[in-house]
Amino acid sequence: MKRLLALFLVSSSCIGQDYLNQYTSHAEMLKQLKQLGVSTQEIGTSRSGKSIVVAQFGDEKSPAVLVTGNVDGDYLVGTELAMRLIEDLKSGKVERNGKSIFIVPMPNPDATNFILGKNGYSTTFNHLKIDDDNDQKVNEDGPNDLNNDGLISQLRIADNSGLYKISDKTPNLLVKVDPLKNEEGQYRVLNEGKDDDGDGKFDEDGYGGVAINKNFTYNYDYFGVGSGVNQASEPETRALIDFVIDHQNILMTVNFSRYDNLHKNWSAKKVKVSEYKRPLEAFDKMPKEDVDAYKLFSNLWLQDHKEWKVNAENRGQGTFHDWAYFHGGRWSIAANGWNFKQIVIAKTNADENKIDADADAIEYTDESKKKSESKNLDTKEARLMANAQHKELQGAVVPWTTISHPNFLNEKVEVGGFRLAYLNNPDIAVFADTKSSEYVAALTTLFPKLEVTQTVKKLGKDLYRVTLKIKNTGKLPTQSAMGKLTRWMLPIRVQWNLPKENFIGGTKRTLLAPIQAFGDQQEIKWLINTKGYRNASFEISSPVVDAVKQIVKFGA
Repeated sequence: MKRLLALFLVSSSCIGQDYLNQYTSHAEMLKQLKQLGVSTQEIGTSRSGKSIVVAQFGDEKSPAVLVTGNVDGDYLVGTELAMRLIEDLKSGKVERNGKSIFIVPMPNPDATNFILGKNGYSTTFNHLKIDDDNDQKVNEDGPNDLNNDGLISQLRIADNSGLYKISDKTPNLLVKVDPLKNEEGQYRVLNEGKDDDGDGKFDEDGYGGVAINKNFTYNYDYFGVGSGVNQASEPETRALIDFVIDHQNILMTVNFSRYDNLHKNWSAKKVKVSEYKRPLEAFDKMPKEDVDAYKLFSNLWLQDHKEWKVNAENRGQGTFHDWAYFHGGRWSIAANGWNFKQIVIAKTNADENKIDADADAIEYTDESKKKSESKNLDTKEARLMANAQHKELQGAVVPWTTISHPNFLNEKVEVGGFRLAYLNNPDIAVFADTKSSEYVAALTTLFPKLEVTQTVKKLGKDLYRVTLKIKNTGKLPTQSAMGKLTRWMLPIRVQWNLPKENFIGGTKRTLLAPIQAFGDQQEIKWLINTKGYRNASFEISSPVVDAVKQIVKFGA
């Protein structure tokens, strides 16, 4: 599909075309899903009327994983990994191991439309018109293409008190100085734009209005820019919330985004939920019972991505992945789709000599400090710059050119540097070896799995004691501690087909406490009057666990 074509184009260089053309637009996504013959349904529409669709593998009710791509809106990589997963499942490259997988490739189509449209404006907002700066005007101070190159990049203003200087190694690259080391800056850096409404602020009321990944109900940023007029005010937000609530068989969500809770898990409580004096205290941190599961999720990911250097936040305000766990009660994973360590630039002898010279120019008595300084030279920005130059990526990096800026009339101002979209979205070839599809497939092997043994003992005429031992041989508990607390992940239920009047001890329906992973078990006993019945049946199930059905024989 388009991803394979993009890899070929990049390897052959992208001269003459915008490198962002590699990424999938909303129209292209719908077309590709149709061509693949994937089962889809519309779960909502964006503010501008664009459909939000989910691709479904497996049946509607089986234990499931929900995968979302690019809830942020400016993280196009997420959509590409979601579409790659769809292709890999369709082709049989990865297996779902009897579980259902729901995939929402583009939950925030309006923001995607902005970034792939005119000027490549990188935003997380949908198309709602809103007065962000409370001046009774709407969308009047957005980004400005000051050098008329069709791109939104950066401004650098000459200023010795600024926090940036020109890299010694790469003249087009700005690096941050360290004031604590008495390093002197050369520039202050802003996004390309100007103060259109005369309030002294730049681009504070641009196109669109609400950032979907700030609009969910958990840890909501009240009155924050982009948060929306209230929680879940946006149709895109409600589409995801409603889908999760309507599908209690979703055990976990995987979100390819700018956030990452795999390299650094959420903070956790030191006590179990049952020991809390006030249950609501659990909602600021992860309960102790859930810590091991997140270690498992992390270890699985790190098997294929251990070289990554990730500095992403593991939680935000009003984000989907936080909501899915802290309010939705589901295991929720946020993962970066790419890392700058994946960018490998072939070095010439001249490059090697320059690196050695740079390292030798720094005199240290402590060899560890010398190694630390060398690592500081290896940054995301440095590799992105080298990648753009090496592959000649059109529209990724803009040469610095001097302009006359209306807000800095007596200062030297230049436009150029990184196109803002490029900082989150490199060329597709960079993340070709991200094992995202394989990771989701591996998660489907972790689901709780029940084994049931029964013991039947006759105590008298038509009187039997039935004992069930229910063991969880899976790698996850039957219910997360947070799921139990929020009541959005349902417990295991034992349901008999006998009338309730036949139960002398025990009940026709029994709800179980969470059964922990790796062989934990619970034992339940019933005293049953079997008059009129030679056998009975029971079912042990929950929406996130494959049901076990057995027959109990009482004898002649």
